Amino acid sequence: MREQRREFEAELAAHYEQQVGRPRDRRRLIFMGVLVLVVLLAGGYIVLTLLPAPAQTPTPGIAVGQPAPDFTLPVYGGSGGPTVSLKALRGHPVVINFWSESCDPCRSEVPLLQRTYEQYGAHGAFVLLGINQADPKEDIASFGRAFKVTYPLLFDVGGNVNAAYHITAIPTTYFIDRQGIVRAVAITELTEQSLRQGLADIGVQLP
Repeated sequence: MREQRREFEAELAAHYEQQVGRPRDRRRLIFMGVLVLVVLLAGGYIVLTLLPAPAQTPTPGIAVGQPAPDFTLPVYGGSGGPTVSLKALRGHPVVINFWSESCDPCRSEVPLLQRTYEQYGAHGAFVLLGINQADPKEDIASFGRAFKVTYPLLFDVGGNVNAAYHITAIPTTYFIDRQGIVRAVAITELTEQSLRQGLADIGVQLP
């Protein structure tokens, strides 16, 4: 009887250990699964962080080497008039400056544009046009007088020319060669260096 009792107790102990071990194994499996998931998520985050960002689409939309869209606009300030047509300027290097009276960088670059135009553009080296779309047309003439602008200041009624040139920020300046092809674009306030470089790109070499 004692031996049978011992065998029975041994079986009970083994059965108990087996039952106790199962939840332990289950918990171990769950822990390992969660650990693997965390490692995979962390690895994915690191890969996405280290991957190079997709190339940004350059703006504005008229790429260098493409024809500049034609337009005819009225002159409301500066000199010239009553209208200016880009097509009629074919054969001349053209600089188109998109500006607004309320834009501080636009106001800052006007003296440089006027000085360069007065020294070289007014004598036939290039044509400079300022295009305004955002301000009341009546303010363009007073702006021209205040800054002593002598190049044509045009009013883009309805903003069609701004849309055609995909203007998303001002000031923006296009440099167009004698054949009407865009050769450079500046989407920031011009400096003497960037203005000289843009003019050089359309064949105008300043001394």
